[in-house]
Amino acid sequence: MKLHLVDWLVIGVYLATALVIGLVLSKRAGKSVDQFFLTGRSLPWWIAGTSMVATSFAADTPLLITGWVRDHGIWMNWAWWCYAATGMFGTFLFARWWRRGEVMTKAEVAELRYGGRGAVVLRGTLGVLHSAFTNVMILCWVMLAAVKIIAVLFDFPKEVGVALAATLAVSYSALSGIWGVVVTDLIQFAMALVGAFALAFLAYGAVGGQAGLAEAVAAGGSFTADTLRVLPVAGDGGVFDASFWTASITAFAVYLGVSWWAAESIDGSGVAVQRISATKDERHGMLAYLWFNILHYAVRPWPWIVVALASLVVLPHLEVRSPVAGTVTEVRPDLVVVQPEEGEAQRLPVTSEADDWRPEPKVQVDDTVKKDGLVARTDSEKAYVVMMTRYLPVGLLGLVIASLLAAFMSTIDTHVNLSSAFFVNDVYRRFLVPAASDKHYVRVARITSFVVLALACGLALSMDSIGKLFLFFLSFLAGVGPVYILRWLWWRVRATTELVAMVASCTTSLLITLVEFEWSLGSLSPDGVLSAPGRMIVVVVVSLLCALAATFLAGKPDPATLVAFYRKVRPAGWWGPVRALAGATAPRDPLAPVVVGIVGGLALIFGVLFATGDLILGSSGATVWKVLLGVAGAAAVGWSLGRTAPTGS
Repeated sequence: MKLHLVDWLVIGVYLATALVIGLVLSKRAGKSVDQFFLTGRSLPWWIAGTSMVATSFAADTPLLITGWVRDHGIWMNWAWWCYAATGMFGTFLFARWWRRGEVMTKAEVAELRYGGRGAVVLRGTLGVLHSAFTNVMILCWVMLAAVKIIAVLFDFPKEVGVALAATLAVSYSALSGIWGVVVTDLIQFAMALVGAFALAFLAYGAVGGQAGLAEAVAAGGSFTADTLRVLPVAGDGGVFDASFWTASITAFAVYLGVSWWAAESIDGSGVAVQRISATKDERHGMLAYLWFNILHYAVRPWPWIVVALASLVVLPHLEVRSPVAGTVTEVRPDLVVVQPEEGEAQRLPVTSEADDWRPEPKVQVDDTVKKDGLVARTDSEKAYVVMMTRYLPVGLLGLVIASLLAAFMSTIDTHVNLSSAFFVNDVYRRFLVPAASDKHYVRVARITSFVVLALACGLALSMDSIGKLFLFFLSFLAGVGPVYILRWLWWRVRATTELVAMVASCTTSLLITLVEFEWSLGSLSPDGVLSAPGRMIVVVVVSLLCALAATFLAGKPDPATLVAFYRKVRPAGWWGPVRALAGATAPRDPLAPVVVGIVGGLALIFGVLFATGDLILGSSGATVWKVLLGVAGAAAVGWSLGRTAPTGS
């Protein structure tokens, strides 16, 4: 595709602006490790919160959600909407404690919380895990999204796309540290909102709005009434009947009943902890996390969902299936050849009427396919980019492409910076070179940036689905969530508890992903294959059992080793022996306002989210009640903040 000169100018202006910001702020970021990773703990809440939400809007996000809506329906967004509960717990319970701890990373809190040799081992393990794997995985699917965007817009080979994306990221991410990240995040977020809403408005209008969607549903095909459902469809039987538990209902139950509290991010993701730690004080940390959750869950989803729905009207699912069982002998972008055991080879054209929307081969040479087996299909995640090229006018197309580049750069520089923080703070400075200068550590952080991106690029070349990678990542550390909650609330939790839970979670997730088992878990394992929700359930159960066993077998920790942590953080919960030794006179964090804040925050988010959906899709009946729910939630949040967030900042 050829972009207009105006589009190129818009893209060029953004890239030049980002580069200038990186160069200008690189000197400030290079002054110290604290400046490079935490801005000297000086951020106001609105910058920190906006930076969080800008980072969470990576280039992969609209593609991921488009694929989910097209392939499953709106309800599939519960795979991430459920984490609004995680966000509210983080806002009203954990944000204050992270800021009081004055740590740089989630790994650093291990030594503060537990003390002793076990805590040292745990901190080092977490430093390696988050610098070399978890953040690399996130960078990988962001790279993969960039490849798909480049492939649609410019028709580059995958390898060239990865190389361009990596070069773009490296040129910026190592320059300015967290300062450049948060400043460019403000620009990126504004561009992303304008671009997303503009595309949604134009695409929705182009397909006829509510009337066009109704006609598409009536016509059948790729678009059905179930696509528009916010809740999945249950089976015919009662709730205690096996027929009730369809695959979608089971997944929905796992998302709401398990995912949000089992997640590694239950007490705050690595990005959230870094931004909260970079704020001025506790109040700014709480407000930053609240601001992020409102924008992330209540404001942003519908533009992406609308584009996904509109795409189903004009970009139907296209598939190529083999008429015979046999072995794949040749694969080209426009042809797949299947050789049956007897007879002539079947040459299966992979084409369509539209050059920008055609099936892609999903098999490789020497693969075995069954009769009527899938050999090629359209990539639903690319539909978002195709809608951009079809419906955005000159100039606005350049703005949206620039916003996706900005989203890409924002996520890349954040996770490169975060990965470097884990390596430098929790591995290199803590264990390898403990007494070097700040300039030395900043230099190491910048070198680490290149290494991390190289790992991510290599992994991206072997992947093809953002959604599959995202769901695998959710289950990889799914079992540590309960331990992360308890470590703040119960003095009996030890470093070995957390370490065992982490090892059990990672090992179990990898084992059930890489080794083929025949599962018999009903709707959690259709056709004997464990689904993503099923994988999460297995990982959580195994990890939780291992963690509980480790806790009670190891015995009680010495309360005296926890006194420093308790005095600094003042957590709520069951800390009797430690509190007695600490002689704590500071008041405990009140419980009632925390509960009211969590419930009110969820009411605010989902009231606004679903009332907006009613207005867009033309639903009626309960819209007024959803609006009232949002208003009541806002009032509850305000009341809670007045009693939990320290004032005076």
